[in-house]
Amino acid sequence: MRAPGWLFYSGLLLGLGASPVFGQNAPLGFEGLADSTNLTTQIPGASFTNAIVVSSGITLNEFESPPHSGSNTASDNTGPITVAFASPLSSFSGYFTYTTGLTMQALGASNNLLTTANSLYSNNEFLSGVSGSHSNELIQVKAAGIYKVVITGSPQGNSFDLDDATLITLCDVNQDGYTNVIDAQTIVNQALGIGSPANDVNADGKVNVVDIQIVIDAALGGACSAT
Repeated sequence: MRAPGWLFYSGLLLGLGASPVFGQNAPLGFEGLADSTNLTTQIPGASFTNAIVVSSGITLNEFESPPHSGSNTASDNTGPITVAFASPLSSFSGYFTYTTGLTMQALGASNNLLTTANSLYSNNEFLSGVSGSHSNELIQVKAAGIYKVVITGSPQGNSFDLDDATLITLCDVNQDGYTNVIDAQTIVNQALGIGSPANDVNADGKVNVVDIQIVIDAALGGACSAT
């Protein structure tokens, strides 16, 4: 016989299943923002520094740096792009076209370095890139508790374009780019002992109703209030 708690959790999941499947971690393509917009806090959950929106046919040279999708990208403006997150991530990735080698650093809550990723080439522009390179290279950092990423090309900026960035929060339990009923079901199973307790979202040493509520809130379109 199932534990009484199962009925409560099942009710939560039924209510969630009736709601839209939210794609809160879906790629950020920077569409809908005007050319030359300074990118700061327009995107919920992320705060950009030294980033500017560039559009095909206006300030973006799409022949050398074609967008991965749409017509807009984010370019480094006067220095490295820094992106700070309202909720900690487990992964950050994006598609980059660059004129010089890139370094992407993932930082923790105390600005401590968690991990680093580097571009494969020194230049991967569509027409002028080095032999074997391709534009829109996928670069990713993965670590628990990413609060900030710093993406460095030329110290002066104007050296790379970023498109279709994907932010994976701790609430995206299965790490598929979306937080939805599948993640809620997985965390419920972990809390009930059906699955291995691998996703202690709030880092309190156990997977329980607190983690379930955090994931469900995120699946319903709220922030992932993990720690």
